[in-house]
Amino acid sequence: MTIPPGKTPISFLQELCTKRGITPQYDLVANEGAVHEPTFIMRVTVGDIIASGKGSSKKKAKHMAAQSALNQILGMPNGQQEAAGDASAETPVVPEDGAGNPVGELQEFTQKKLMKPPIYEFTNEQGPPHAKEFVCTVKLGKLAEKGTGRSKKTAKRNAANNMLQHLRGLMEESGNSVVIEESDDDDSLPLSLEPKASYTALKEGLKKIPVANPKQTKEIQRFYQKMVKNANKQLKNLQDKQLNLPSTNYCQMLQEIAEVQRFEVTYTDIPELSVSGQHQCLVQLSTMPIAVCHGTGPTVDESHAQAAHNALQYLKIMTKS
Repeated sequence: MTIPPGKTPISFLQELCTKRGITPQYDLVANEGAVHEPTFIMRVTVGDIIASGKGSSKKKAKHMAAQSALNQILGMPNGQQEAAGDASAETPVVPEDGAGNPVGELQEFTQKKLMKPPIYEFTNEQGPPHAKEFVCTVKLGKLAEKGTGRSKKTAKRNAANNMLQHLRGLMEESGNSVVIEESDDDDSLPLSLEPKASYTALKEGLKKIPVANPKQTKEIQRFYQKMVKNANKQLKNLQDKQLNLPSTNYCQMLQEIAEVQRFEVTYTDIPELSVSGQHQCLVQLSTMPIAVCHGTGPTVDESHAQAAHNALQYLKIMTKS
């Protein structure tokens, strides 16, 4: 399938989906291969269609997944890919015995749940000099798990895998939702398999929005300074563009900036209509800090566009030099 000039598989898929009122959902499935030569596997879900792609970087894997999904949507041949409904045949599952990339999976897990990243510590070594075994402890709030291995890398992977197993067990016991207490006496963070659970927790007063300390404030400033320094054409145009022109595709514009600046854009539809009977949507940017913007509209599609418009306004303010 030929992608229109000036578009990537990701942006073209986003454009098609926006017209249909659907939001593509990308997930990192696995990280295979050696450290110096990794192979990333990304999965994209578009309605009932599930496709995957491989690449030497997350971005390339994401592009391949989008291309595969486009082939299915437009009825094009897709190589060795199985039928769209057979998710198990298309999507490699990371084994739970330490294979795959549990360190990356745990990191992605905490990012999606708006949690602090895990902390790894190598506590001690055991065994004779010719067969040393390293011990790594991973901490996530007040939870802690250990892993051992013949190398520090293996010990770290095993510790991360054990933490993932612990989290899955807690999820099953508590009906997919559990509270992990922070070790530094911060407010407890509700953990859930559902992305919108964090917003529900805020709404019900179960979670408070943390206030950035001076160190975090400097990190935020550096993040946006770096964005300005590495500004692409779309980001530069954002400063000069009026965001109230008719027929502007705000979702596509936001996605193009995100691809170059390497942050994720996730739309979450709110089931409840607004007071005025409008559809509601939240768009989340995996920037620093994570930004969440609200949008409303007479249709789901238009609520996405309004949320993207507000996100672009936010980026315009934060990257203004």
